Amino acid sequence: MSEEIKDQEVKQGEMEINNIKELTDELGELVKDPSLNKPSPEETLGAQKDFEAAAQAFTVKQYKIGTPEDAQELTDYMLHFMRNRFMWQKEAWMGTIKLVEELEASEVLFKDNKELGLEVGYQALEFMFYALSNPGGIGLQSAKDFETENEVFIKLATAVGDQTEEARKALKDIEFLQQRWGAMAQGFYLEVEPGPDEELPGEEDLPEGVEEEPSE
Repeated sequence: MSEEIKDQEVKQGEMEINNIKELTDELGELVKDPSLNKPSPEETLGAQKDFEAAAQAFTVKQYKIGTPEDAQELTDYMLHFMRNRFMWQKEAWMGTIKLVEELEASEVLFKDNKELGLEVGYQALEFMFYALSNPGGIGLQSAKDFETENEVFIKLATAVGDQTEEARKALKDIEFLQQRWGAMAQGFYLEVEPGPDEELPGEEDLPEGVEEEPSE
């Protein structure tokens, strides 16, 4: 084979390699172009349904405080706390009344069914967390009385804190689903989910004396 033919073959091979590289680069740019990678109407509708289903489930979810065996003790103490230890301010008077009503309604249910336990909705749960984070009293005797309640107070506050953490994580997941649906409705994907270790708002407000249980 002559040197001239060999040179032509080499040049042809180099041209083919360059053409493949250019084609690969062009395809890469096309993939990066968001206008060519938009969610389909079916995907957007699916994202909407995911959000709506999660939001609906959240509105009716009941959070179980402690075990069914502890239900009466924890309910009795929470009612006592709201009547004697919690010092409401401003509009919190409404939450105080509604929480007591929900606690009493839950007590009626678990007295008829011992497997239920103390169960409350999200709003009541958040108000319980807020109330237990803000105990109060007047004078020395009130402080001494509260000291004798420390064991059941910590049991209740820990149970409420655990459920509040779970509820807030669920709420963040729902907010992500809503943002994902909104993004897809505007023509682009949103696939970055909230990190599992992000600090929840209000975690620093756990009642004094209540420590988080170590993760297993």
